[in-house]
Amino acid sequence: MKSLRASVLCSALFGIVTVGSAQADDTPTTAGAVDRLKGLTNEVTGSAKRGVGNLTEDEAMKAEGREQKLGGQAQQERGRAKDTVENALDK
Repeated sequence: MKSLRASVLCSALFGIVTVGSAQADDTPTTAGAVDRLKGLTNEVTGSAKRGVGNLTEDEAMKAEGREQKLGGQAQQERGRAKDTVENALDK
């Protein structure tokens, strides 16, 4: 029962995150901006999964959320690095 409830909650939260990011009118134009946006989406989704894992006491979901959040943070850093390189080349 816990895993079914966790799946439903995770699906609902992921749907909210996906809908929220799909409505953005600002389309990123640089590779760094794309990485930063995708990283932010992964970080938020990972946080949501951790929250659902905490509510349902699902250790696997908490671990998956932690991993996705850290991956999102790393992806944002890659985007910032790409922006730095691009800005340096533009000068």
